[in-house]
Amino acid sequence: MPTRREFVTALAAGSAGVGLAARPTAAESVDLTKWLADTDGVNGVVDRRGREEVVVTVGAEGNGGAFGFGPPVVRVDPGTTVRWKWTGKGGAHNVVASDGAFESDLHNSQGATFTHTFESTGVTRYYCGPHRAMGMRGAVVVGSVSVQLPGEVTPTPAAGGGGEESNAARSFDGWLSETDNYDGVVDRRGREEVIIKVGAEGNGGPLAFEPAAVHVSPGTTVRWEWVGPRRYDVVDPELGYESRQVAGAGYSYAVEFGGDGLSTYECTKYGDRGMRGVVLVGEGPRETLSWQGLGAAGVIGGLLAAPLAAGIRLHNRTATRSGKSFGPEE
Repeated sequence: MPTRREFVTALAAGSAGVGLAARPTAAESVDLTKWLADTDGVNGVVDRRGREEVVVTVGAEGNGGAFGFGPPVVRVDPGTTVRWKWTGKGGAHNVVASDGAFESDLHNSQGATFTHTFESTGVTRYYCGPHRAMGMRGAVVVGSVSVQLPGEVTPTPAAGGGGEESNAARSFDGWLSETDNYDGVVDRRGREEVIIKVGAEGNGGPLAFEPAAVHVSPGTTVRWEWVGPRRYDVVDPELGYESRQVAGAGYSYAVEFGGDGLSTYECTKYGDRGMRGVVLVGEGPRETLSWQGLGAAGVIGGLLAAPLAAGIRLHNRTATRSGKSFGPEE
């Protein structure tokens, strides 16, 4: 693992038709909510890209016994071989693609395996024939295809965590404790771009980020879009990104998160009234994590604002800034 990761690249884009520098538009999302509605353990897409072979357990705990695939949903690169490996628990299982692309024999012995190589981008649904009705289903996501999973709002733990376990949504050490529109972390992992509304209804007026907390994959661009009538900004002083304070719908500000981490941000004018948000990226913060950032201001009302840039390095979630600011003179 590298000791340094690029975490943040920020661009602001205004209403004059200037947007983010070219990132491919995400393909239409594949809806897996019905397919996996009765399947235990679907907590997101497990990213296994960058590997030539990926192992999925057959007979993992779930669905009332050893009737699960582990992990149920996995993302791989085109050309990756998935190897299903039997635990020997839960009786005889097999692996059957719903589109007929492959079907293994039934096995009940520990260590039995079956492989299939996924050559093309797309989503393959599969199941165990004897236990399909019990929820023993899975999916292989190939490439950067966006997928929708059951339970869009989930109590995703605050990474790095601590705190008492409960069924209530985490408040990220109190950061969202006064944010009245926060009721859980919205899972948007597996998408190239995620939209957060700025000035949505909440906290006694148009004073909310919607959703208030979102879980994304590394490499995702989060775009804040102004929808409310007041002057808002998006600021995380620890990571060092900051939008302009702008009134009126149509303005947007975007940040690309390129590594595991946690961003707690707010609107500086209304943060004390609960207008706060969280972006949880990948596995969250790690003790040795570093971030680097680059910011630029964009277009407002057709006038190009002076560009700003800042280099930032943080060695953990509570570290102080040690980087160097730079940018053209105004």
